[in-house]
Amino acid sequence: MLTFRYLIIIILLTSACAQVGSISGGAKDVIAPRIEFCNPSDGQLNAVVEQMTIEFDEFVKLQNPVENIILLPANVEYEYLLKGKTLQIDFQEKLKDNTTYSLYLNGAILDITEGNDSLIQIAFSTGPEIDENQASFIVSDGYSGKPNKNVLIALYDSLTQIEPTYFSKSDDQGYSRLRALKEGSFYYAAFLDENKNRIRDRDEIQFASKDAVYLDSTFSDTLKMPITKPEVSFFNIDAEFITPYILEVNKPNWVSFDSLKFKDHDLNVLDGFVLGENTRRYIVSEYVEALEINIDTLNKKVRNDVDLSILSLINPIKKLELLPDSCCIELNFEAPIHKLNGGISMLNLNDSSRIEFDSSQISFNLNKVSIDFKNQSFTKAILNIDSASVSTANGIVNDKLNMIIGRIAEEELGVINVNVETELDYWFIELFQNNKLVSLQTDFVQSDLVSFANLKPGKYELRVVKDENKNNRWDAFNPEDYSGPEKRFIYNRTIKVKANWEHEVDFEIIE
Repeated sequence: MLTFRYLIIIILLTSACAQVGSISGGAKDVIAPRIEFCNPSDGQLNAVVEQMTIEFDEFVKLQNPVENIILLPANVEYEYLLKGKTLQIDFQEKLKDNTTYSLYLNGAILDITEGNDSLIQIAFSTGPEIDENQASFIVSDGYSGKPNKNVLIALYDSLTQIEPTYFSKSDDQGYSRLRALKEGSFYYAAFLDENKNRIRDRDEIQFASKDAVYLDSTFSDTLKMPITKPEVSFFNIDAEFITPYILEVNKPNWVSFDSLKFKDHDLNVLDGFVLGENTRRYIVSEYVEALEINIDTLNKKVRNDVDLSILSLINPIKKLELLPDSCCIELNFEAPIHKLNGGISMLNLNDSSRIEFDSSQISFNLNKVSIDFKNQSFTKAILNIDSASVSTANGIVNDKLNMIIGRIAEEELGVINVNVETELDYWFIELFQNNKLVSLQTDFVQSDLVSFANLKPGKYELRVVKDENKNNRWDAFNPEDYSGPEKRFIYNRTIKVKANWEHEVDFEIIE
C-alpha cells in the first residue's frame, strides 16, 4: 500500500510540473527527459522566488543554455547551474509583481545517452491570478496537406517584433496549444526553427498572418497554418551556368527581363524551360570564361566552368514512350548545335529491320534536335545516334547514344473525366501519379468538366488549386506581402485507372 501511494504522488508531481512538447530521437530511446519536481510548480500562484529548481528523471546535459533557456517576459537576468539531474536557475533581480512568467527549455535539456530533447514550458504567477488564455493551432504542409511536427508556433505583439512573446511546438499530428496567455491581440506565425534562434528567418519553411487575432477566455477557434518554403524575391541578379553554354538568370520582382543585357555578347532565350516568372535560361553561341549581366541599375559578373570535351544531353535518356498522338521527340544538348552529320537511325525490335530518316524528319534549333516519326511504323525500337552525328561550331561532338523508343496503343491507356463543382473564381487542376505531376490543366472559371486522356494504368490523385493571382501555378507563402500559400484541395480518393476505360469523377470543392 505504501508503494502504491508513492507511485501516485510521483505521477501527480510529474504532470503538474510542466507542459512538455513534441520529442524526437533515434530508434532506441526516444523519450526526452521528464520533470519529477519543480519549484515553483507549473500553474503556481503568488510565487515569491529568487531561484527555480527543476529535477529530472535521469541524468541530463545542457545544450546551448544561453540561447535555449528562455524566461518570458524577458525583464530579468538569471544564471543557471546543472548538477546531475537538477537544474538550478538563479534570478539576479526581483521578478515583477502580479506577472505571469513562462520559463521555456527549448531543446536545452538532453539525456546523456541518446541526446533526446523537448520543448518544456513552466508557467507561474507572482500574483494571485495567472494568465489562463489559450490558443490552438494546426500546422500542415501547404503543398501536400499533411501535418507537420516540431514546427515552432509563435505569437507576437506586432508585425515588426523579431522574437515571439509566446511560443510552442507542434506534435506528430501538427497540433499545438499555447497556454498561459495574457488577454489581447496577437499576430501568429509558424516556422521550422532549424537554428533554434526563435526568429523567422527568410529561408525557413514558414507561414505568418498579417491579421491579428484577439485572445481571451471565449476564444475557441483552432487556427490553421499551412507552411511552405517561402517565395523569396531576389534583391539583385542571381545567375549561374547550368552547362558551359547555358546560363540560368533569376531577377527581382520589380525589374523586367526586357531590360536584361549581356555585355559584349548576344544570348538566346531557351523557351522550353519554364522555371517561374523571375527565372529564365539563356544559351551562348560560343564558350566564354565570364559574362557580365545588366538589368536596369543591377549588374553581376558570372564565371564559367571549363569548356565541354564531349557533347551530351542535359538529361540522359535511356527509354522513351510515345503516346498514340505523339509524332516526334526533342533532344536537348548541353551546347548550341552547329551541324548534323548523319548517323541517326532506328532498329525496329519487332522484325529487326533498320529504319532510316530523310532530311525532312530531323532538324535542329539552338541546342535542340527534333526527330519526327510520322512515316515510321513500330511498337518498339532502338534509336541510334552515332558518335560525331551532332557537332558544335567549335568542333565538339557527341559520343554514341542509344535509347529505346516505344509506342503505346490507345487501347492500353485510360481516361479520367472530372466534373469539378466549385464557386472558385479562378482555378487549375493537377493530376499526380506516385507523387509526381503528370498533367496540369488551367484557365478554368467556376465549375467545369476536365478530361485527362492517354493515361497509363495505375493509381492517380487529383488536386485543385485556387489560383488567386491567375498565373497558372501554385504560389507558396510570400513573407514580403503575407500572401499565400494558395489553397490546394485534395480529392479524397485514389483513382485506379484501367486500360481502355473511361473513369468518371465528381470533385466538389468546398472552402
